[in-house]
Amino acid sequence: MSGHTVRARTDHQHAAQQARQIPAQWVLAGTYGSRASAVSAASQVRSGDRLPAYRPAGSFEARSEVTQDGVDLWVRYVADPAARDCRESIEAGLTESLDDFSRRLDAAATPRSTT
Repeated sequence: MSGHTVRARTDHQHAAQQARQIPAQWVLAGTYGSRASAVSAASQVRSGDRLPAYRPAGSFEARSEVTQDGVDLWVRYVADPAARDCRESIEAGLTESLDDFSRRLDAAATPRSTT
């Protein structure tokens, strides 16, 4: 028996759909056999190049993580304005109560009247 591990094919369409359903949350897209492959895939996720499930370009972030089984590729959807706003707030170290955040999110999602 050889030392090669058989890996399931990465289903980027499914990973992108999952990520769109839970904006700003990391979703495991798959495990790659080498760091170079995972890094290349992460670049393609960010650009949407050769992986149309992640288009338009810039609507997804990607990162890789070395594990015992290989290199995991994680993706998250950030094109949603509320998700981007939440991510930017967290990265900036800003905090607010859940009630305040919910009110702001509701206000952003409510269509404004033009009358």
